[in-house]
Amino acid sequence: MMSNDDTKRGSSILNSLKKLIFEDDQPQQAPSVQTPPAPAPTAVPEKPTIPPAYSSPSEPATTGKTPPPIPITANDGTTDLREMKVKVYAILEKLNEQGVDFFEVWNAAAAMGKVEENTLKAAYTSLKFVDSSLSKDKLIATGTNYANKLKETIAKESEQKQAEKKKTEQDRTIEIANLNNEIKTITENIARLQDDLQKKQLALGQINEKYEPKIKDIEQKINIGNAAVEEVVTEINNALRMINQSIT
Repeated sequence: MMSNDDTKRGSSILNSLKKLIFEDDQPQQAPSVQTPPAPAPTAVPEKPTIPPAYSSPSEPATTGKTPPPIPITANDGTTDLREMKVKVYAILEKLNEQGVDFFEVWNAAAAMGKVEENTLKAAYTSLKFVDSSLSKDKLIATGTNYANKLKETIAKESEQKQAEKKKTEQDRTIEIANLNNEIKTITENIARLQDDLQKKQLALGQINEKYEPKIKDIEQKINIGNAAVEEVVTEINNALRMINQSIT
């Protein structure tokens, strides 16, 4: 992992790779690669500085430290592949080991315009002067190690996300079941209410038929009663008139 001085000398590792991400759709001419002359023994070329991928500063991770979460599975709404790759490069920066290895060669090749055989070879030849321990075996070993660490990290986070996905699917299934039960209950209630409504409407339609005979019977009794009383009163009045006339 890079020390503070290495971080300072970390060059545009991320910048070079980012640049390639956003230029790979543009037509490019193969760059003319020239192997730079060997530096003086006392002059050590500086590594490119990698700008932090996050807004808050972070301490350089020590060798062997578990890498931070890969933002591929972060809930930041990122869905664009290029943006994701930039985030992964930022995580790769955190994994960068101390010294010159695959990471620096890869970046140097990217800084030449495109990562391909001739730029990788030129970068390797140049950086070999910086670190004599640099070799093909070291490049393969460190490159494989970086790739494996990224895959291990994303595999672990993918497992966590799969668990989250399963829980979300279970929540959805439960909510669907609850909604279906509620809909069933409401539908049954509606059917029962509709049945009650039909019965009430039928009863309403028969209400006159139910009460009309009784009302007519009452009206008839009232009329007959009035007629009978009227006749009796008439008879009484006639009797009174005759009494007045015949009795002195």
